[in-house]
Amino acid sequence: MHSTRSNRNWKKLPNKVVHIQRKTHVALRLLLLGLPIVLIIILAFSHFYSRLNLLLDAEKQSQYENRARGCAQLVVHQIESDQKRLLSLAQSLSGFTLEQGLRLVAGLGESDLSLVVVDAIADAAPFSVDAASVVHRTPVQTIDGKQAVLQLKISPVAYRSMLSCPQHAKSSRMIWAGEDGSIIWQFKADEQLFGTESLAALFPAWEQGNQQSYLLKDNSSFTTIHPLGNGYGYFVLESHDKLLEQAYLTILQASLSMAVLVSLLMLSLLFYLLLKDHVYEQSLMHLAFQDELTGLPNKNHFVQEASQLLERARSPYAVIILDIGKFKLINDHFGYAFGDSLLLYFSKVLPRYTTKDGVCARLSGDKFILLCSYREKESLDRRISVITEELKRFSFPGASPFQLDMFIGISLIEDNAISISAAIDKALFALSALKERQASGYLYYDEVLRSQLLEESELDKVFAKALKTGEFHIVLQPKYSLQTRHLVGCEALVRWDHPTKGLLAPSLFIPLLEKHNLLVTLDMFVLEQVCKLIKQWQLKVLPLLPISVNQSRSYLFNAHYEQTLVELIDRYEVAHHLIEFELTESLFLNDVKHLSQVLSSLRKKSFLVSLDDFGSGYSSLTMLKDIAIDKIKLDQGFLKGTDEHHRGKVVVQHVISMAKQLGITTVAEGVETHEQVHMLQMLGCDVVQGYFFSHPLQVAEYEALLIDDRLPSF
Repeated sequence: MHSTRSNRNWKKLPNKVVHIQRKTHVALRLLLLGLPIVLIIILAFSHFYSRLNLLLDAEKQSQYENRARGCAQLVVHQIESDQKRLLSLAQSLSGFTLEQGLRLVAGLGESDLSLVVVDAIADAAPFSVDAASVVHRTPVQTIDGKQAVLQLKISPVAYRSMLSCPQHAKSSRMIWAGEDGSIIWQFKADEQLFGTESLAALFPAWEQGNQQSYLLKDNSSFTTIHPLGNGYGYFVLESHDKLLEQAYLTILQASLSMAVLVSLLMLSLLFYLLLKDHVYEQSLMHLAFQDELTGLPNKNHFVQEASQLLERARSPYAVIILDIGKFKLINDHFGYAFGDSLLLYFSKVLPRYTTKDGVCARLSGDKFILLCSYREKESLDRRISVITEELKRFSFPGASPFQLDMFIGISLIEDNAISISAAIDKALFALSALKERQASGYLYYDEVLRSQLLEESELDKVFAKALKTGEFHIVLQPKYSLQTRHLVGCEALVRWDHPTKGLLAPSLFIPLLEKHNLLVTLDMFVLEQVCKLIKQWQLKVLPLLPISVNQSRSYLFNAHYEQTLVELIDRYEVAHHLIEFELTESLFLNDVKHLSQVLSSLRKKSFLVSLDDFGSGYSSLTMLKDIAIDKIKLDQGFLKGTDEHHRGKVVVQHVISMAKQLGITTVAEGVETHEQVHMLQMLGCDVVQGYFFSHPLQVAEYEALLIDDRLPSF
């Protein structure tokens, strides 16, 4: 039973509020960054605009004043030219008589030129002007003593014709006014204007008698009033020239274009920053929420989405964690590329078995995690079985006999009281417990596992307290010689008298202590108890026989191992030959050379050394030629079935025979039947121990055996 998740858009991250908040934060930062820049651009453009206005106004004023001055100078120049011409003619006439002068002037044929006889020359003004004419006068003293005035009358409009100013400003207005401000003429472009009699009426701000050129300005024009001097009056130029305005607009347009361009560049920069932030955010999201190799969600995304799914859950959920067995070996043997292909195969298969309201992710390394809803536990079991079957279809290259193993830890979420993190921890614990059992398959987290977890977490404290309060004690299992039928020693075994669980067998706590590196402490405790017993027996003058003690693999490779043992035993003044160290055969699989050196050194100090569980491994015969030992203890498995099978007897016989040839004492442990005893006696075994002869005894019971050590008849 499974449902396919098709095109599930898992990339829509569940924490949308945080995503939006971050976007808002980034936008605000960019806005706060861009706003001052925009304000600076606006202020700079405003300042530039103001400065441009001032500069253009100054330029306009300068040009208009220059233009007015130029036109005024032309008028003055023409007036003075006429006066000079008139003065030159007067000087010429002074050499003639009055009659000759009159005839001469009349002969010139100029209607505007006349010679007028006057009584007093002082009464004639040299220059006068009105709307009708401009009159130039100069006195003439003829050779006959007569007085006259040479007079030139010119129409004022004649002084308009030589001016080129209006050609540059067709909309400009020019005015020539007399000294009293009365307008002689005014023109706008080429048209003469009528209807205004004085400058005061046109320009109220003008002051009569002002001989300074000054500028009148309004919104539409510049007016320059320039005095001509010498009683010639005033020249007024009112300019509506658009040339400067066009230049102004051109500059303004260029400035606006520049401002718009800068603004566009700023907007482009802001857009680029937003785009870069978006790309950066996507890369962060990719790293934070997606597995690089498989493309599956990673643990971060799994936790977030699973949390939301559980908030609205209407059915129970299961957290399933899959671990590929021996994945490191697969990588080492087939290469990392092949290992990656295996992970990719898992990433394609697992999502198809995740419910629509579930999620699948790569947890880490070779671990994958699923959150699936289910109805009954049986249906969940079937789904896991189907997943396992399909995953095991992955083929290894060539004719490789390698089989894919999987370990699956499961925790059930039947209500919303448990968080997704706690559910993941429980599934991981179930997975770890399954791997410790070294059995592939799947395992549910339950209260039994929880109790084990609690016990293991408190093991250090519990163990230390148990040693301190005397919960551990030793028992002694006798060893007998089959030839003499007398007691030849014993093996010290440890028991834990738990205050709540009662008497615990070693198989219940030894592996756990070894897992947590506490077994060395227990071994040293047993050895010290043995030394104390031997010391007591010395004081009681009891027979002293060797006692064998087990040694943990955790400490044998310690550089101070031998020194620690010797110091402890010598502290109690125990003879070295009374202590026998038992080592398991599996220890020698690690470093035969080092252990051989350690055992050789112990034997040189008169300690006895025995090899326990001989025959349980695959290198027993090889070790016998490389290491020097005193005894071998035949594994109990050697005796299984020897009562009925001839092959087993042959193996035991040859092992005993080989040991005798090497000078090694053979000890058979786990002897439980009369037939086994009889067979071992026939085969020449040296020492036996087991329930057939005696269970492990308390110290007082063993002390009684030391007094009467005869083996019961059999």
